[in-house]
Amino acid sequence: MPKEITGAPSWAIEYLKKLGYSPDTSMSTYISQWWGWYKCSNDFYGLPNRGMKGLNNHRVMSITPAAVVAEEMASLVMDEKTVIGADDEECAQWLDDRFSTFVGEAADNLALSFALGTGAWACDFDGLGIKPRVRLTYYDVGQIVPLVTDRDISVASAFVSVVANKGKRYQQLQIHDLDSETGTYHIKTHMFDMKGKELQFEEINPDLDTLQPYPTYALVSPAIANRYEDATALGVSLYANAVDALMAVDQAFDGFCQTVRFCIPRMYIDKTAVDIDPTTGKMSIAGTVDADLYRVMSGSVDKGFPVTIYNPELRLDEREGAINAALSILSSKCGFGQNYFSWTRASGLKTATEVTSDNSALFRNVRRHEMAVGKALRRLFTGAYIAECALTTGRDPEDPGVNIQWDDSVVEDSKTERELMKDDIARGLCPAYLYPMRYYGMSEEEARALTGEGAAANGIPEEE
Repeated sequence: MPKEITGAPSWAIEYLKKLGYSPDTSMSTYISQWWGWYKCSNDFYGLPNRGMKGLNNHRVMSITPAAVVAEEMASLVMDEKTVIGADDEECAQWLDDRFSTFVGEAADNLALSFALGTGAWACDFDGLGIKPRVRLTYYDVGQIVPLVTDRDISVASAFVSVVANKGKRYQQLQIHDLDSETGTYHIKTHMFDMKGKELQFEEINPDLDTLQPYPTYALVSPAIANRYEDATALGVSLYANAVDALMAVDQAFDGFCQTVRFCIPRMYIDKTAVDIDPTTGKMSIAGTVDADLYRVMSGSVDKGFPVTIYNPELRLDEREGAINAALSILSSKCGFGQNYFSWTRASGLKTATEVTSDNSALFRNVRRHEMAVGKALRRLFTGAYIAECALTTGRDPEDPGVNIQWDDSVVEDSKTERELMKDDIARGLCPAYLYPMRYYGMSEEEARALTGEGAAANGIPEEE
């Protein structure tokens, strides 16, 4: 059965209410709508027609624009060059030893968070040993249940997942809450079988006191104001305000595909050109233009000619222009600026390979999303580090000063860089062969041959 994300499952909501919580389900309807666009599975794309048997529904063709914008913005905000560090040396070493691969593994998770408005990473601890090690688990918005929110800041939240234990699958409901008596965060774990019966496992601590007051989870959302609901910790999809543009893109692409489909050459033939079996009265098209017959028509087809070939002009340039016009609108409404996305018959959907300095809209939005994501990551790793320290050594360290170093190369102006390098070459500050190496992918040997700079350049003696 295909996965559907429409908000937290009802059984978890009811169980949390019995525990005295007031689960926040205010965004469920919107989440369901955003998921439909992300997966191209809503009514716009042509669901099976109910109550009208025999109707051949048209399935709208798609270039999955919702997924494209979410994945592209996530990659601009955080890529493999993003570095998570800390002012505290011990914490910095802990991050390098334990979570050096986090950024690369988190890319797809961040894209889904941007698409559906919210995602979360939460701490968990392996077993009940003397020195438990923290691990981080990602939850999509369909697994998140906000419990206590101070304005738009989450104070307590629950997370739903399916886990395996001794080869069997179970449902897990884990609550991260600040205990009013101890003043520390507790991680409370409730286990159920797949039919909803609550279970207990000796190896799972049902109430783990982390011995420190820092949150042990973080919700991450794009930096977009929530105009749908007040006082919720859940965010808004990157394309929430661009649904009309999503429709325009796929309508234009569908028109392109239909043009190709409808302009396939077809042959119409008059009945007089078809053999009739005298016994059965059925037509036989064997040997009639290699039996490639589209439709038999009564009467002359075209001014007395028994065969007519239908082969219209494709006119794909106009269709391609419509796709690019729609993509330009989508680019703008999702924060990329004008013309970030484009489409050609040769290569399909493309993103801008050269981001120029006048694309201020993109730069501003990337910065805003970096701030939102950075805030969540600092909260996450601060809580994870201090919780592990408290549980393993008993010490209560101060805020380690977790920091995020973003890769800003995407906002560099390539044209300006080229001009600066040419100027440096002209002034003798840079060897000319470095230019074709950097911008044309040549090897050093090829670049030196092109510019006439042998191996002896810059004082390096040539080989005998």
